[in-house]
Amino acid sequence: MRGLMRALWRTFGSAFIALAMAAALAMVAAPAVLIVAAGATLLLPQAKIVAAKEAFPPLPESLTFIDRFRTLDDSRWHFSDGWNNGTWMENDWRRDALSITPNGLAITMRPNPPGPDRRPFMSGELQSRELYLYGYYEASMRIPNGPGLISALFTYVKPHDNSTWEEIDIEFMGARPRLMELTYHVHGFSKQETINLGFDPSQSFNTYGFEWTPTALRWYVNNQLVHEVTDARVQRLRRPQRYYLSLWGTIELWRWAEALNPADAPWVMEVSCVARAERYEGRSICASPRRDP
Repeated sequence: MRGLMRALWRTFGSAFIALAMAAALAMVAAPAVLIVAAGATLLLPQAKIVAAKEAFPPLPESLTFIDRFRTLDDSRWHFSDGWNNGTWMENDWRRDALSITPNGLAITMRPNPPGPDRRPFMSGELQSRELYLYGYYEASMRIPNGPGLISALFTYVKPHDNSTWEEIDIEFMGARPRLMELTYHVHGFSKQETINLGFDPSQSFNTYGFEWTPTALRWYVNNQLVHEVTDARVQRLRRPQRYYLSLWGTIELWRWAEALNPADAPWVMEVSCVARAERYEGRSICASPRRDP
């Protein structure tokens, strides 16, 4: 190779410098280029091109959906409207309590207009039209603080009585915002764990999720595993469930959540993203900046 370079220099003199510079540039610009300069022809070898690494991981291959709430999608969600769960809630459900903002979905609990059979407040709930079985469920949320408030992300089904009730919960008590309650209900049995987050979830958006498999439940905060259950009762969670998000308030259940203070209204729960995948793939879904598929 050195002999060839000396021969080219003797033959073409200073023109060889220009030829060499053109060759170097061509190797960057194209995998194989034919260079002609000062009467010489040189075929460059194919250059190796290495793609830049992505700044963020791709969306999971098993993704079912991701919703960043640019609109209220009636094909994906049923928006509860015009009814309530009972006197233990101070609110009924109104689609009007849901709105789209630059941050995504806002669920606002505020005083209800006067009318028959209305609770003192209105608030919002959405539930998936599809029922899902095992998988990974996640949302990025900022929740409100205040006594009597409950912000919830959960799956639920109850076709008949309590013997058919199955549910997996993430709940935040506005009176104790740094604590997150993780619960599952199966055929009348309930088991709960309280996690100290170490931060105030009303101050910023954070990602919360749970993985449901045939043998385990695992809960995550900002893609970090915070709790796991593998007891035999988890294996009895076998019914497909709907996926829910809601904000509600109570006075009657004051021993659990403290009593709602009407003077503090309104309250807003913000949801920038909600997603589901067939399995947990080691990373957050909502943290991806990619557009919806």
